[in-house]
Amino acid sequence: MKKLSIAILILAFMASCSNKENGNTKNRNNTSNQTAAYMKLQNPQGPTVALNLTDFKIENEFIYYQGNIFTGKVTFNLPHKSGYFFVSNGKLEGETEINYKLSGTKKVQVYEQGKLVKLTQTENNIITEVIYSDDPNSISNRKIVQITTKYDKNSYSMDLQSMIGSIQKNGKFIKDLNVEENKNGDEKYVGAVFEENGGVYKTYYNFTRDGAISEIKYKLDSKNQKSETLSEIRKLNDINTVLENGLTLFRRILSSSGESATPEQSSAQPNGENISNPTPTQTNQNEDDLALLDRVYDEVMHKNNPDILKTFSKRQLAYIRNTLFAKKGYIFTKPEYSNYFSQKSWYRGTQTNQDTLLNEEEKRFIDIFRRYEN
Repeated sequence: MKKLSIAILILAFMASCSNKENGNTKNRNNTSNQTAAYMKLQNPQGPTVALNLTDFKIENEFIYYQGNIFTGKVTFNLPHKSGYFFVSNGKLEGETEINYKLSGTKKVQVYEQGKLVKLTQTENNIITEVIYSDDPNSISNRKIVQITTKYDKNSYSMDLQSMIGSIQKNGKFIKDLNVEENKNGDEKYVGAVFEENGGVYKTYYNFTRDGAISEIKYKLDSKNQKSETLSEIRKLNDINTVLENGLTLFRRILSSSGESATPEQSSAQPNGENISNPTPTQTNQNEDDLALLDRVYDEVMHKNNPDILKTFSKRQLAYIRNTLFAKKGYIFTKPEYSNYFSQKSWYRGTQTNQDTLLNEEEKRFIDIFRRYEN
């Protein structure tokens, strides 16, 4: 009777999560065709060259190499990341790969005419694939239409257009599940019931607006199947939902391409009442300002890890923050920063208006910084 009741429960849950409307089939097929089209994008043919500030420039929203609009493969190897871009007629086309040396995270982004259409992010052997589409209401003009995560023998998938998902758990596959949304509209999830380790569990695949992806398990009481107890919450991955376009990404890595490719240990120390704040020169003697900015920017904006800012003193944070403005060519009026950055070979002060220097993502980065500085 116990096995029969469990079987009935599983069937009932599957039925409750089945297709809402037959019309969803058409939407699901459209998204599948869209995904297949992205997979067929070919990397352009052309020479392979190393990224450098001498030969490359961006002009009128096109990538130039030695004075000509470029087509081919561009490789880079910086202190904290390495990878490559494929470029066609001056625009990102095909794959861009970024390997983060400190965390081991790997991102493969697929572009079409400079627009991001697919992201595959691998971290700790967990693979998340995200499909994007046009969204005129978004700052980045992109929206997520499909998200899939795979690890071990498990996989989860949600189509955010048809609102249909699937779960594969320990080799058992359930499809055509309804994707649900919480009351605030900032979380989407899909769930199913599975037998596991002698018990019955309701397992949810959860995706939040800020890019957190989790697996949430509730254990069901076999005697009272309406009762459920939270068993486990496992963070699977984090994706950056604040997107920068392909040209901005290329420009940012290009600006750091003069750095040495050999990473050295940062001597930054945690901030505390009994710890003296070293000068920026002492703190970053083994890490170039631009390299440090690049590393912190990646952690905060691309890995959703603002807690890295806690490892710096308030004065160190101020110098890292102002490095972004220096990188943009801001002319400092405060002598402390004017004297400091004027000694940097890469600094060229040409701009006086802070308000027009930064894009939306960079402004958000500065806002996060200020919260930790105060």
